[in-house]
Amino acid sequence: MNKRKDSKEIILSSACLLLSIANADENIDKTELKIIDDIIKDFFNLNEYESDDIIKEAKHDLKKSTDYFSYGSVLNQHFSLADKIDFISCIFEVAYSDGEYHYMEEHMIKKIAHMLHIENKDLVNVKMDIKRLFNLD
Repeated sequence: MNKRKDSKEIILSSACLLLSIANADENIDKTELKIIDDIIKDFFNLNEYESDDIIKEAKHDLKKSTDYFSYGSVLNQHFSLADKIDFISCIFEVAYSDGEYHYMEEHMIKKIAHMLHIENKDLVNVKMDIKRLFNLD
């Protein structure tokens, strides 16, 4: 990720999409929350307090949200293709972090990748990289 200053809207949209993957199986695991926190801090260069606030706000926002398209739209406006691919990699990390790759997580990842205009070959490559990272080959 480059060192640009991301707006709160971009960070919040990203957090909402990450949380939506964690919640795809209707169970947000502590491991998933920890990795989301780590991703938010690393990807956007935030401190612990900023990350905690964003995650709390994202949880609240997701409860009242009816669609994910608005989050993807924000990222499309501000992320380069490389940023989007890095972000999809983070999404896969969340999906695999609890030790189970639920079919609803897979469905959500495909929807998000489609929203972000990520080609299938890139999606497959990222998935394989993350599976190797988690020793799931």
